[in-house]
Amino acid sequence: MNKTEYWDLSTNPTDETYHSLIKVLCDHSDTFYFITRKELSYDQDVLAEFDPHIIETYQTKEWANTITMGPPATVYLMKANEQTSKLLQHHANGLYDWIAPKLPEDLTFIKNSFTWFTSTTHEEFGGFSIRSDYYRKLIHTVPGLKVQRIELE
Repeated sequence: MNKTEYWDLSTNPTDETYHSLIKVLCDHSDTFYFITRKELSYDQDVLAEFDPHIIETYQTKEWANTITMGPPATVYLMKANEQTSKLLQHHANGLYDWIAPKLPEDLTFIKNSFTWFTSTTHEEFGGFSIRSDYYRKLIHTVPGLKVQRIELE
């Protein structure tokens, strides 16, 4: 396989499907990020729980699937590991729960500098960019995950 395939989520992964998805994403990623926006509020106690795992934070107007005309967002880039997997599972019961005012937004997972899973939670969108048979098979190991391949012209 030498070109990228795109697979979109057909439904919001919730409950056990969400927990399994997060485990697979964290187990097979080096890093992930979420964002906060200056004009929205978030639960600062939740953000503080992720502090020990932050690699860096930075401001940007452009991140996976999004370009904002408003103020820049803050990106929290962190290690994907067992501890962060448990935090992501603990604080939400579905992918699209990652939204203000409680939680940061737009979970995005990266392996070897390649962004292989993105979400835009306000729009209830999530999807995979797959470059290998291994990762294609991997997304089909998540029980109950509904995805559909997107054919680009």
